[in-house]
Parts: sequence; structure tokens; C-alpha cells
Amino acid sequence: MDENRKKIKILHCSDIHLDAPFVGMTTEKADERRRELRNTFSRMMEFVRERKIDYVLIAGDLFETKYATNMTAEILIREFRNCMDTKFIIAPGKNDCYDNNPLYLSGRLPDNCYVFSSDTLSRFDFEEDKITIYGWAFKGEELTASPIFDKHVDDSSKINIVCGYADLDGEIGSTDCPISSQEMNRFGADYYAFGSHHQKTDFAKKGGSMYSYCGSLECTGFENPHVGGVKFLNIDYAGGELSMDGKHITFGHLQFVTETIDITGVGANNEITNRISQLISRKKYGSETALRIELVGDIDPRFIVPKHLECDAFGLYFFDMVDKTLPLYGTEHFKRDMSVAGEIFRRMYPMLTSPNENDRLTAARAFRVGLAALENRDIDL
Repeated sequence: MDENRKKIKILHCSDIHLDAPFVGMTTEKADERRRELRNTFSRMMEFVRERKIDYVLIAGDLFETKYATNMTAEILIREFRNCMDTKFIIAPGKNDCYDNNPLYLSGRLPDNCYVFSSDTLSRFDFEEDKITIYGWAFKGEELTASPIFDKHVDDSSKINIVCGYADLDGEIGSTDCPISSQEMNRFGADYYAFGSHHQKTDFAKKGGSMYSYCGSLECTGFENPHVGGVKFLNIDYAGGELSMDGKHITFGHLQFVTETIDITGVGANNEITNRISQLISRKKYGSETALRIELVGDIDPRFIVPKHLECDAFGLYFFDMVDKTLPLYGTEHFKRDMSVAGEIFRRMYPMLTSPNENDRLTAARAFRVGLAALENRDIDL
């Protein structure tokens, strides 16, 4: 190999999830998040152009096929065409799986896009750079066999890279393309660009190989709040030896955070508002924070936590509140009460104190509804 050739610049990304539904947000806020995610993707592509990236490795879930729009497809095609000196290697994941994918099968992607189409190992060779990029595609939402099992790189004199949506050393029975460290070491690639984990990892070494998960391009919701981004690598030869150095880059700006507040004994809405405000101030959350508050603790069974607070003053990007309180504060008298209310309480008490959260919350709702019915009160749960 010519040791005097140019350095190779690679960008590794995954789990971008364009057109994600953003469940749990209002329709307006979900639409806004989808627009912002497209803007974050465009900022990444601007980086690709400015830095003259040679290869972009997309290791799964570029978009969500179930919700994909033609507008997003047009944005992708336009962005790829605006980077014709860059080669885009796409390994479809479980959310943008290859079969029946309207974009991957349309033939509309430009010539600088290379999409893996088989759930078994395949490769693209780029002789001008002496690079071989191996990968696979999810054909559906599951891939149970390791594509690199009992395989080895074909030519170790080349730069060998693996790009794919995979579950490295995951649980037994994983359907997210399980790959073991032993298989990775035996295969012998120089770098493994993995996708599927929304939380980024540092660059790590296994034997003579380096691998990483870059995480999601931007936080996609409270269920996946981890901050990701992309991996930027420089590949070169120094003294006849292959060398790689890389760093993590973040393009997103929003953080999704879940906090817990114990409101035991609280009996007024303004007390809840004050505690939330104090937490926001202490943690310095602001307009780039989507905050979910989980209220816990024991409260009076007649006090109903409001579904909505006047939260505009919090100054957050998005606010959500989940009531996980239990109607157990000041209820000792119900244990001795011979009325219907006392009988309901005694019957519900084992579930109200169950180790299972779902059982506790179901019982809490049932007891509050029953008590309100007995007292001829209207409640909104």
C-alpha cells in the first residue's frame, strides 16, 4: 500500500430516526421536534461538506420507515447529492429495514450512496483508498444470527471496516443482531462502526481492533434520553503502521430529563409548583430541556394531583408530569373504619403496598374513584 497517500476522514453515525413520532408530546410539539431533528441532520451534513469527509458510515435507523414522509426522502437525496465527493455507506437497521423500504428500493439515491441489502455479510470495496467496508441489512425488525460468525476479513493488507446495527455482547436470545467480542476479534476488522445503542460509548479496543457506538444523533425522547452524536475518525499510516484517532462530536442541543419529586403530605397545587420550580432553578434547566417530573410519595386520598400545571413560567422546551403518588397519607382511620369506605381501603391495601408499581398505581386509582363516588365528588384522573 502507498504510505504517502492522503489521510482518510470518516464520520460514523447511527440512530438518527428522522420522522420519529415523538410519542407523549403534543401534536404541535412533535411536529416541531421532527423539524428540528431534520435541521440537526442538515448541520451534520454541513460538517461533512466543510471537513471534506471521505466516508460517512450510517449504522442503522437513518429514518423510521413507518412514519417516513416524501419530504424527508427529498431532504436525504438532496443532502447526499450535495456531497458527491463523499461516499455514504448505509446499513439498514430495524426501523429502516431494507425490505419494502420505499427509499432504498426506489433507485432514487445518488451514485455516492451504497446500501447493504442482505442480512448476511457483504461488502463494498474502494480500491482507490484500499478500503473494504463490510456490513449487513435488517430485512425486517429482527436479525437473530451474527453476520460475522466464523468469518474473517478477506485481505488484511487493506483498511477493513465493519458498519452495522448490532448488539455487542448482548443478552442471550437478542433479536438485534447479536455479535460477541470473540467473533469481533476473530473477524479482524480495524474499526467497527456500530449502531442500535442510543447512548454513546467511548472508542474501545478489542485485540487489534477499535469499535464504538456513536449513540443517537440527538435525544429522541424520555425513553431514550441519552446524548449521542457522531464519531469523527482520521485514518492514516505512520511509520508503516495503520493509525486511527477519533473524537466524539455532538450536533444536537436538546436534553430529555426525568426527575422525581417526593410530595408526601402535600395538599395544594401551589406547593407542587413551588417544588418543581425549585428543582428547575437548582438544576439550571431551561429552554433546551424537555423535563418529565414523576411525583411520588403518600398524599391524602381526597387530594387529586392536577393533570396540568401552569408551566409556561418554567421556561422549558417541554414539560410533562406523571402522578405516581399513593393515597396513603393520613389513612390510619380507614383501617378501623366499619363503613363501606373502610372496607374498600382494607381490600385495596395489599395492592396499594405491593412491590409492583403497576399494581400500586392501579389500586390508587381505584381507591380514589371509589372514595369519590361514595362522597358524591367528581374527580378527573
